[in-house]
Amino acid sequence: MKKVLIISYYWPPAGGPGVQRWLKFVTYLRDFDVEPIVYVPENPTYPIVDDALLGELPKGIQVLKHQIFEPYALAATLGGKSTKTISKGIIPPEQNQSSIQKLLLWIRGNLFIPDARKFWIAPSVKFLTKVIQQENIDTIITTGPPHSLHLIGRQLKTDLNITWLADLEILGLVLDIIKSYYFLAGHKKSTNTWSLVYCSKLTK
Repeated sequence: MKKVLIISYYWPPAGGPGVQRWLKFVTYLRDFDVEPIVYVPENPTYPIVDDALLGELPKGIQVLKHQIFEPYALAATLGGKSTKTISKGIIPPEQNQSSIQKLLLWIRGNLFIPDARKFWIAPSVKFLTKVIQQENIDTIITTGPPHSLHLIGRQLKTDLNITWLADLEILGLVLDIIKSYYFLAGHKKSTNTWSLVYCSKLTK
């Protein structure tokens, strides 16, 4: 049976429609002689939690977890409800934004490129390189947002010469959210032009 590594941030008990996309794919991949191995963060900060989805996990599925630095956990202590609202992608109109919301949007737009989960790229590449070699995996799939995980896929493809499929969920919404950030000169361009040209296949 062919093995494929799926790299995702959102996974049960994360709630919302986005997590169900690859939960359903993983459920039926074995019907096509594909054994999925899922990689997710050990300490995520989910804006929506649905424990009921844990009951939908396929039996025997291998889920690998690795601890990451999670800025949203730190920001939650500073911004409270504002942080959770922004992390859901709900950005109030500029005239209705509080000072703390404007600060959080400035930090997000200028210090966290492509997004606040960028700190898991390097440790994930190191961790997954060993997994890919040990499990003889030749195909990986990255599904975002957060789109920083596509950079994990890009680096693994470059280092190991494997097939990489990039799945961009709700891309239009993400681009709309980006317009709400407060950018320094040049940062918006760099945010919108970081490249997925190295991927083997692009889906949305």
